[in-house]
Parts: sequence; structure tokens; C-alpha cells
Amino acid sequence: MLNRMRVIAALAFFPGLIPSQSIRAQYLDHARIQHSNSWATVVANDSIPLFQAIYAVRLEYGWQINWESAPSYSRFDLVDVTDSEWRAAHPYEKGATRPSGGLFTGTFPEPKEASDPDAERLVLEKLIQEYNATDNPGKYVLRVDSDGQFTVVGTRVRGETGALQEIRPLLDTPVTLAKEPRNVHDAIKSILSTLESATGRKVIFAAASSSLFMTTQVTMGGERVPARELLRQALAATKQPIQYGLFFNPDVPVYVLNVSPAMKAESDGHGGERLAPVDRVAKP
Repeated sequence: MLNRMRVIAALAFFPGLIPSQSIRAQYLDHARIQHSNSWATVVANDSIPLFQAIYAVRLEYGWQINWESAPSYSRFDLVDVTDSEWRAAHPYEKGATRPSGGLFTGTFPEPKEASDPDAERLVLEKLIQEYNATDNPGKYVLRVDSDGQFTVVGTRVRGETGALQEIRPLLDTPVTLAKEPRNVHDAIKSILSTLESATGRKVIFAAASSSLFMTTQVTMGGERVPARELLRQALAATKQPIQYGLFFNPDVPVYVLNVSPAMKAESDGHGGERLAPVDRVAKP
């Protein structure tokens, strides 16, 4: 859960955020996966329950899956979590909000081989289909990148009337970036800066400092290339199975981009679990 906690911390410490009540007690700290014969069930309960479910599936099978949150912004997809003392002192000001997610239970056929991309795709499509049938915020689709990597992308949210409306995912935005050598860290920062200029949306790169990103060089760029494709190229230059998560904070408002290596939960030999790095990149 380290990567998830980094995301939460990044969202919590922007200057100007309103104090909010603790909401973790009503949620699960992580999704649970139960296995029965040839089927598995994942139970999530979180403000963004599909991400919690996908996060658990990542660790269960060692899968490399990108995530792009649906940018919830209306009263139909958000709930107020403002601290009661702050609210009493500021009765007419906007408070703190969070996505209005809750319980989600999804079932999927147990993959016979975790390394089978067709099995992985089937699992993700099944979970997305079942999630989209719930009243939880955001509707999602599965995208397959040119290298075979999977990305779960939010494409619909509820607007101010409560009706579902299509949105253009932020990373669909075509941007122009000068083709020149950069290290991966600077390449990602350049992509996000160009994206902000094109959309007016600020994206915070919340990854912890990584020597891999600082020492790996990449020559990339182009005219009117989707930002997602440039980000994929930058991360692929590391030759490591790096996945990303893009999250939206409606109170600031900003996006947060977090990157992390794909990991798999394994037994530590003492009744507990440890996270082991995944040694494959994308799909065959």
C-alpha cells in the first residue's frame, strides 16, 4: 500500500486545502480477493473503489496496469468531508470533498496463467463492466497501448444535473514537445508542463526521487502527440515495468501523477507477505 499512501499524502498536503474529517474508518484499508474453484471475487470499499480493486489485482497477479481517474466534480459524484469545527467557523465557505465511492464487489474468471495477456484483459474488462453497472462515481474503459500495456481510463462522470456525460481524458490531449535528449524525470516534467499549457490543468508529478529516472536518458518528442503516448515512451525508456496512476483533486483543483514499479505480493515464509518486483515489461 506504499504507493497508494504516497498518492493520499500528495493530495492532502497542497496548501489551501480545508481540514477534513477522517474517513478511513468506514472503508477497507485494502481490497480483499477470495478464490473459489475457477472464479475469484474482489471486495473493495473506498472513495475510489475500482482503483482499490485494480490495485489488489495488480499485487495478486503481478500485473502492470495504468490508472486514470474519472475527474469527479459535481455533487452527485462527491461528498462533503469538511471538519466539523472548521465548518462551524466557516459556515458559508466551500469545504473539503472526496469521491462518493463505497462498496464494490466484482467477480472474474481465475486466470490459468498470470502471464497470459488475454486472461488479464478478460479480468479487467469484467471488473470494469461490473463497476460501471453500480452507482459509484465515474465510468471507465480499458485502453490497450501500442506495446500491449493496459490502462484503465475514466471517460464519463455525472454533471451538475446528475446525468452522465462524456469527458475527454486529460492524457488524450495532443501536445507538442521538442524532440531532444532528456533524462526520464525531466521528460515527464516537460510533458506535464506542455500539457498544462494546452489544457490549463496543472498536474503534479508526485513520484519520489528516483535515480533510475535521473540517470536514464530518452530522446523523444513530436507534434500533436497524445500526452499518454509521450508518457508511455518516457517510462518505457527505463526498461522496467513502471506503471502510473493519474488522480484528480477537485478542491484545488489539480491532477496528481504517481508512478511506481509493478509488484507482486508473495509469502515472506513467516505467515506474512512481501512485495516482489515484477521482472517483465509490458506484454509479449
